[in-house]
Amino acid sequence: MSSTAMLVRPKAATPCAGAEPEIFHDDAHAATARKLCTGCPLAALCRTQARDNREWGTWGGETSAERAAAGYPPAGWRGRGHKTELKPCGTAAAYRRHLRAGQKPCRPCKSAEYLRRAERAAGPRRPRRATGTRTRSQT
Repeated sequence: MSSTAMLVRPKAATPCAGAEPEIFHDDAHAATARKLCTGCPLAALCRTQARDNREWGTWGGETSAERAAAGYPPAGWRGRGHKTELKPCGTAAAYRRHLRAGQKPCRPCKSAEYLRRAERAAGPRRPRRATGTRTRSQT
């Protein structure tokens, strides 16, 4: 039996049984989730499962950031807040994200990258410094 099955069965007797699942997945509600986990007989098992399976969210009163600091980062962890900082498709940043992930960029991302390159090519350039031409006032 997997550890997930062990946690699902007795859930009716745990404080989290009637709570909204969003409380445990959103960092904004981490304090509320932690209060629900306090005193739960399965908190240690929950924490262990989250560490073993590299889960996101609050499990057994421990947040994703706390697990990462303890050496058990969730899958894809790149630091606190990185999930909210991703630019949506249709931007040059999303185009580069597709490439880093080894994916073929989508059409909106290709368009955004094309526009970025065109703007950069047509953008203001620094004037070239004249070399070897001196005026009489400079001598």
